[in-house]
Amino acid sequence: MQALPSIAFGGFSGSAKGVTARQVDGRTILSVRSWPTGPTTSAQVVRRTSMRKITKSYKNLTDDQMRAWERLAEHTSGQSVFGQAAQLTGINLYVRLNVNRTMAGESILEDAPEQIIALPNVVYDKLWITPKTAVIKGITHEAGLKLVVKMSAGQSAGVSSGWDKTVIITPGMEDDWGDADMTYLYFKTIGVKPVVGEKIFVEMYWLDPVSGFTGQTTYDSKVCESEEDAEQEGYVKRNKVTMADVKEDSHVSECDVDFSTGAPVISFDTVCLGHSNVASSYAYLEDEMPAECIGTSMALGRGMGDGHSALAAQSYIIWLTNSRWDGPNICFAHRGGYYVKPTEVFGPGILY
Repeated sequence: MQALPSIAFGGFSGSAKGVTARQVDGRTILSVRSWPTGPTTSAQVVRRTSMRKITKSYKNLTDDQMRAWERLAEHTSGQSVFGQAAQLTGINLYVRLNVNRTMAGESILEDAPEQIIALPNVVYDKLWITPKTAVIKGITHEAGLKLVVKMSAGQSAGVSSGWDKTVIITPGMEDDWGDADMTYLYFKTIGVKPVVGEKIFVEMYWLDPVSGFTGQTTYDSKVCESEEDAEQEGYVKRNKVTMADVKEDSHVSECDVDFSTGAPVISFDTVCLGHSNVASSYAYLEDEMPAECIGTSMALGRGMGDGHSALAAQSYIIWLTNSRWDGPNICFAHRGGYYVKPTEVFGPGILY
């Protein structure tokens, strides 16, 4: 459809090349088709595929279900346009909420929520970015909600607005004792570590996985600084081992070992793959562990290998050492139960 121009632009309707005109409440809205400025990530491909699937599923709803979505959309505002809130349609709201739900691992919601749910803003103390760390500290915990974080690759420190370059780092996570450690997720998604002097742009908001509603987006940015400068400014690194600290030749596919501050307690969440014909797995570390993290612990495990219809309960002894021969490593050694790999070693343990 060709656009129909007028002297005052009041008669525009339809599309011409990359420009689309539409009438909304007596106003003529002109929009220009946007084009991606960077490479498409796998997460973006999955999200767009999910959006197409959700859009098509709307046609399968009953008339009553569609009317319910239309009624809810009448009271829900979209992004502001020229200072006025944009009006959403039933299908717009259906797609928006279900994209959020599926991103958080939930199924498509066919029945509209009974009411609009207002979510709080993300409240936190500090954003820390170093070449080895990307952490949001001091988050006010919100039970039942998931934290969605978007981050950019490193930009020039002189860039004042780079939020259009952010990508989703996590589709929804819970804060860990008030902290959101984005280090491994950032390196995995962006592919490169931040460089001292580069600016990282961050967006974050709460997501209710049940309804799909989200809170207002909080925007922040931080210039990457050295570990030494961050510590001088007051950053206290919590002892923790993630996949960002693990070498490629290790025998684990996931690794999250969290040391509680001020107590000899460890929390394990690691997937052990095993190696050779030995019932153990090593996580070889890039850097040495602090002296207070060296010792022995125990934890439970559960495994389901090929041909097994039930989870195999296991127990593991875990040695944490800065070995002079193998370098710093964590060894997960099988000690009880039927050995099946891969095995998830999980839960709390005491370091002794």
